[in-house]
Amino acid sequence: MNILRYNDAAASAAHEDSIRAYEVIPENIMPAPFSSAWGYLAGPGRLASHAHPTDEIYMIFKGEGVVTVGEESQAVVPGDIVVIPHDVEHSIQNAGPGELLWCAFWWPQIQS
Repeated sequence: MNILRYNDAAASAAHEDSIRAYEVIPENIMPAPFSSAWGYLAGPGRLASHAHPTDEIYMIFKGEGVVTVGEESQAVVPGDIVVIPHDVEHSIQNAGPGELLWCAFWWPQIQS
């Protein structure tokens, strides 16, 4: 059995040094048809806005945040899942007094 959880010692600066991140499910443990990353903000801060050609979801695990997708912003708390369409600018901000921890999962567009 493998139990995977966020470990800040394994994380490094990502997204223009705006957050700490690392892979959620390493390929050597379980190859998956998607990519993944933990995202972490220890205190006040914001993930650099970005867009990419893949659909993505954020799953919020700890803290309080505000996610912006396109022109829309929404408060998020643990248990929330945010759906982010491909090619749409998005970001997340730590809106609480403590840590903000989330997982991001993304996958290639399915061609029909």
